Amino acid sequence: MIDTERVTEQSVEFLDTAYQDIVEQAKRLAEQYFEQAQRHLAEEGKNHVPALIAVQQISPNAWGFYWVRVHYVREEGKGNAVTRKIPKGPRHKYPQGAFSFVKGTLLRIVRNYENRLAELRQLAAENRAMRKTILAWTGRYQKILVVEDQIPLEEM
Repeated sequence: MIDTERVTEQSVEFLDTAYQDIVEQAKRLAEQYFEQAQRHLAEEGKNHVPALIAVQQISPNAWGFYWVRVHYVREEGKGNAVTRKIPKGPRHKYPQGAFSFVKGTLLRIVRNYENRLAELRQLAAENRAMRKTILAWTGRYQKILVVEDQIPLEEM
């Protein structure tokens, strides 16, 4: 008989490890984007990066990779950075107009990183869906085994 607990545990462990790799890739991508955007803006004599990539844990088992818009608000003579999440819309990609506030070459950089982030978002979503399916299937299979053990073979 198949040891479903062991197989499930190994499968879930593999998926969780792969998911953590995806999260780490998203974090590296966010850092690379910020450094590239700063270098590009410095060449133009600017220092404000208007859009950033946020990688945050949104539940115990899931992370979100999304864009935020950076605003500066003046309070008591100081400028404080305030971030606001940019609405993504359906699926894994942001719509074309989501970055209308980003101008020039920086927009090309943002779109390039968005394409790479969209791939990571899709992989992450597929990973979590597969993990959920494996756990649900194992639960259903375990119920069948329990029911089968309770019914004598003569009644079948």
